Parts: sequence; C-alpha cells; structure tokens
Amino acid sequence: MDQKFKEIISSEVQLRAILGTPSEGAKNKIIHLLDEHCRKFIANSPFLTIASVNANGQVDVSPKGDPAGFVKVLDEKTLAIPERLGNKRADTFVNILAQPGVGLLFMIPGIKETLRVNGKAQIVTDLVIREQLAYKDKLPQLALIVRVEEVFMHCSKCMIRSKLWTNIDPDIRSKVPTLAEVIKDHAKIEAPVKALEDYLREDEVNGLY
Repeated sequence: MDQKFKEIISSEVQLRAILGTPSEGAKNKIIHLLDEHCRKFIANSPFLTIASVNANGQVDVSPKGDPAGFVKVLDEKTLAIPERLGNKRADTFVNILAQPGVGLLFMIPGIKETLRVNGKAQIVTDLVIREQLAYKDKLPQLALIVRVEEVFMHCSKCMIRSKLWTNIDPDIRSKVPTLAEVIKDHAKIEAPVKALEDYLREDEVNGLY
C-alpha cells in the first residue's frame, strides 16, 4: 500500500522557512571552470558517481571507479571519463543521448570533502581521447566528455556523520546480501547462488578491462 503524507513541502518559500538561507560563502563557492584545486582533487580521485536523466524524467546514478586519476582534465572546461567493461546496460549513455545534463560527485578515500561537477555530456569514440584513457594498454570503447558548467566542493558533514572512512564494520559482509543472492531473487534466475557467485568472482578477475 502506498503511504500517504499530509505535510508536503511544495514551494521554496516553505522550504526556506524550515532550512533557512545559505551563507554568502555557500552561495558564492560555485565556480565555472576546473581550477588548480579541482584538478588536484580529480587527479587523486579513484571513484565518482554520475547522475543522469532519461527522456521520461527518471533519474539514474551510476558509479565509476578506476586507479586515481582515471578521469582526465582535457582543459579547464572539459573532462574525459573512460567506459570500462560492464554489464552493457549503458543506462548513463542512453540517458545522455536523450538529455545531456549530468551531475558528478568525486570522492577520495580518507578525505571528508567531495567535489561536485555539473555540466553537459556527450559520448565520443575519438582514438586520441581513448588513448589518453587507456589502462594497461586496454583502450576503453567509449569516452564520456563532460563540458563543465558548475564546480564546487561539498562540505564534510555527511562524511563525519556517516563515519564512511573510519567506521568499517568487520562483520558487514555477513549482514548484507551478496550480489549473487540479490540477482538470483530480483532477476528470477534458477541457477544456485554458488554458481552465480563463481561467475561473478571470475568476472571480477577477468572482466575489468
């Protein structure tokens, strides 16, 4: 049964009455190019998420990870992100073909702040770009080019509250279902969990690049 809510915020006036207004520093911290600080952050980031929207307005967020520096800064307004081997769903790419707007969130393990980048994206196969994004002589099939429109650092409070980098539960694997268990139920696969786990483990070794 769908839950019904009575007190729904429907305007920014209502929202600001509760949250208040941002400080001048928070409002003015947005820049429109990748300066030296942003470049250093990106060069040391091994992980980011990409938010995109499809033609129907449905939102998707996809994770991307590789050795630190895998995202290349081509110039002060342009980023290049390699597409490595995956499950071929290509949700982000299909969305970008319909609507080019994307939001990126760069993270660095051990660093409490994150870097947010908003812009417009396009998909390219230019060899000169893919060569710059190669890893162990493996060229990506595609590159995602992001034309930067907004850049800003996000404060550390969410990381502090979550203790993301400092509070790793040694027993967490026993508390969270494995990918094989989830796929078996969600995709209605008849194969045993052990067979799925073996397949996924092999793919993690041989299907990275």
